[in-house]
Amino acid sequence: MNKLRSRSLSDFTITPRVLYLSFLAVIVGGAGALTAVALTEMIGLFTNLFIYHRVSFQFVKAYPNQLGWGIIVVPVIGGLLIGLMARFGSDKIRGHGIPEAMEAILIGKSVIAPKVAVLKPVSAAISIGSGGPFGAEGPIIMTGGSIGSVMGQFLYLSAAERKILLLAGAAAGMCATFNAPIASVLFVTELLAFEMRPRSVMPIALASGSADFIRIGILGGGAIFPSAAQPLLNAQGMAVGLLFGIVGPAIAYLLTKLIYKSEDWFAKLPLHWMYWPAIGGLAVGLGGFVVPQVLGVGYDTIQGLAIGHVALALALKILIVKTIVWVVALGSGTSGGILAPVLIIGGTLGEAMGILFHAPDPAVWSILGMAAVFAGVTRSPFTAILFLLELTHDMQMLLPLTIACMLAYGVSALALSRSILTEKIARRNRLITRDYSIDPLALYTLAELALEPPVLVSEKMTFSELIRRQAGEAAPADGFLVVSAEDRLIGYIKQAELWKWVYSGRAPYARLGNHCAGSLTTIASRQTASEALTMLLAVPEQLLAVVDEEHRPKGIVTASMLLGIRDRTADEEYIRERYLTLSWMRRLVGWRKLAIHSTREAEREGE
Repeated sequence: MNKLRSRSLSDFTITPRVLYLSFLAVIVGGAGALTAVALTEMIGLFTNLFIYHRVSFQFVKAYPNQLGWGIIVVPVIGGLLIGLMARFGSDKIRGHGIPEAMEAILIGKSVIAPKVAVLKPVSAAISIGSGGPFGAEGPIIMTGGSIGSVMGQFLYLSAAERKILLLAGAAAGMCATFNAPIASVLFVTELLAFEMRPRSVMPIALASGSADFIRIGILGGGAIFPSAAQPLLNAQGMAVGLLFGIVGPAIAYLLTKLIYKSEDWFAKLPLHWMYWPAIGGLAVGLGGFVVPQVLGVGYDTIQGLAIGHVALALALKILIVKTIVWVVALGSGTSGGILAPVLIIGGTLGEAMGILFHAPDPAVWSILGMAAVFAGVTRSPFTAILFLLELTHDMQMLLPLTIACMLAYGVSALALSRSILTEKIARRNRLITRDYSIDPLALYTLAELALEPPVLVSEKMTFSELIRRQAGEAAPADGFLVVSAEDRLIGYIKQAELWKWVYSGRAPYARLGNHCAGSLTTIASRQTASEALTMLLAVPEQLLAVVDEEHRPKGIVTASMLLGIRDRTADEEYIRERYLTLSWMRRLVGWRKLAIHSTREAEREGE
């Protein structure tokens, strides 16, 4: 009798192997942190080379500079270099990297080519160093994930285990960039893991922690963008959170549409895609000449927004020009991230609104704008809340951030079927759903289901006896479970096998028990319907014999029977029912009045 091994019923699917993966994740986290630091140094090097014509690893702004009109040419040169690297190195370095990481996880068995781990950070450093309006976080997330994937490729790991190392590297890269260990874990879990299990969350968290430990040792700790914003914790303050819960996803909707319109425009050009980043660089150069603050990562702008020290005119100029150059540059397929630009766009919008509405503290509006647009763009509300809290270390913003981000998340999901991160994958006919729920098949054991009743025959019955029995049946069975004298299951005989036996001329008086052992897979009645479906996919008969503790048959389970449970779940989703009515409420009120009247009468009698 074939028997598949069953796991014990528990809240989580986890084995001691998670300890081994956690150890590997700590190593990946350290490597990711060092890579993030190296990327920061490279950005400083290329910024100094392109903008200031000197050799230095010091991290500097791309403005003010003495290039004048020459600043228009610098991003074009950077774009040409990136185009060459993409064409003759790897086209995986194009874009911000997160959709590519998603694809590697979902359909690529978490295998990323080692050259991507080298070319992606170099291309990002060239792009940002030449004035590209990007942050380093997208490329470093992809680079950290590549490190984890490459390490996993040297070891004997399953695709699921290799995915965990990829995620660990991605979280480490983001944490080392922003000193945000919790938000990094949430970001990777909400966006890339496609699961919420201890086997993945624990290694990811340990990788993020080890990356933060190394990052603090090298670059120091504390808030990246410290703020002391003073939100109004009253009805007015909550109304501001609600306002950004609507405005944030509106901006996210606009950005998503613009970016993919930009990609479509570039795709129509009669030029090889290798030259598109140079055209995008021309837009960046023109924008940087008009508003120098849009060049580079813009971390100083985010800091100014976090403390409310950006004037209205400048905020509006940065908002408009940054949006234009970022949309065009990202649409051209150059290398760069989305998180820092989204923070700047949302922050400048919030700052401008705060000034126009005469807010007591415009920094509150800036921070809410950053978080709401971030939540709308990424559809990751918990990450957005914790990310801004870790960036600013301003816990007073917790309540307004929660209101703004959760509302932005819901409105964005209603307004946009796909986000910036998933639209590119959808255009490749890879449809991703981010609705996560409990498997309804895991809620039921087989003992609770209405199983197909088995047709039992004794092991001592002969083939000729079984044929005579079948001849008298109005609806012959498709198969028979052969049992012992103690009713224990021995095997299974299909109707087709029965007639083959007869027509082959074999002995008609042979006993069934001698010719059916080991022909059917069994499953315990205490196991779940989910486990049964997994086993059905692995057996050729497409049915399982359900047995009790004594190995006595209780029934037959098939795939179609299990799909009925999913139909029941669909009914719960779409069939609306009412269990309480107003007449019930009126009776309840009447009973309560009667009880009060009786109590009062009793009190009077007592007096």
